[in-house]
Amino acid sequence: IIMIINNNICFIHIPKAGGSTIEHLLIQHENNLTNYIILLVIEFIYDIIKKYASVLHQIFSSNNKISILRNVNDYFVNNYHSTYLDYNKIHNNNNNNNTHIKYFSCVRHPQSRLVSLYTFLKLSINFGEFVIQLLDENNANIPKISYQEQSLFICDKYNKICIPYIKIENINNDWEKMREYLNISKCENPINNSRIPYKNISNIHTINNTTNWKLYYDKYPH
Repeated sequence: IIMIINNNICFIHIPKAGGSTIEHLLIQHENNLTNYIILLVIEFIYDIIKKYASVLHQIFSSNNKISILRNVNDYFVNNYHSTYLDYNKIHNNNNNNNTHIKYFSCVRHPQSRLVSLYTFLKLSINFGEFVIQLLDENNANIPKISYQEQSLFICDKYNKICIPYIKIENINNDWEKMREYLNISKCENPINNSRIPYKNISNIHTINNTTNWKLYYDKYPH
């Protein structure tokens, strides 16, 4: 799945780094009506899949014999979260001149991102056990791409960061700068013009709408 807006903007969606919020913002700037409708349908479908992601995880965790279903799930997860190198390869194959495409991404504090994945899956185990499972190479319950380092998505073949990015923690300021880079107009939020509405947020680790992920880490300097 490629998130292309107006044929020249490509968003690299890093798992659990605020990508759903950015995609929703981008869709509002699609000028082609047909493409706009298609993007809305895709967003709707993936919103449903994300809503039941915890159910899928429970199924995969309790039954190792459903490998076909798991392979289908992992295929879509991997394609939905393709890296810059993946997209660039596709664009090079489909277009002799892809220099007009502007790539960008959104990153998140790595420890906050890990807590977000944990709460997103609604696991019955505590956070410490979850981290230990991820460190176990034999653990096959969660697609590795869901927690791989964010640099994997935004680096070139020389392992150097090659595309601009914004930080989800500073989205209200960073988005304005990115919007200028992408050359897209300001899209006012009719509900609250001062702040960008978050999508797919994990309410479990928030207090008064303020992220409180540090509470999940033992001996973290709060």
